[in-house]
Amino acid sequence: MSAPDDTAWEIVIGLEVHCQLATAEKLFCGCPNRFGQPPNRDTCPICLGLPGVLPVLNRQAVDFALAVGAALGCTAHPRSVFARKHYFYPDLPKGYQITQYDRPLLTGGAVPVEAEDGAVRAVPLTRIHLEEDAGKSTHDAAHAPLVDLNRA
Repeated sequence: MSAPDDTAWEIVIGLEVHCQLATAEKLFCGCPNRFGQPPNRDTCPICLGLPGVLPVLNRQAVDFALAVGAALGCTAHPRSVFARKHYFYPDLPKGYQITQYDRPLLTGGAVPVEAEDGAVRAVPLTRIHLEEDAGKSTHDAAHAPLVDLNRA
């Protein structure tokens, strides 16, 4: 038996990085986007996923994402598509998350990173997309599960 040819393999490491935009309101409703509020204070029928409600995209979030994309040399697309990513989790009240994947707002671009030797290397980006956040599961002193939907 011969040893494997090490030159036939290439190591590729991918990262998925999340960034919460500092918008005044949530991504798909008019509820305040605030941190540290008492549980379930900043909710409405839209972010709770109640029947008959429709989401409305937050323009400020799109503008912030486009600014990041411009700074990182991304290609901004005149048409992007949101889709429902279905999964069941207690802190996801609708049973799906509104997100982008196939047709994101931004593609390409790179993040410049300075190496120890002083050289600047470009870490390429595949996409930058917008998606709503899920809620937050916590446990109280009696270890009972609780759900805070302020960020949903």
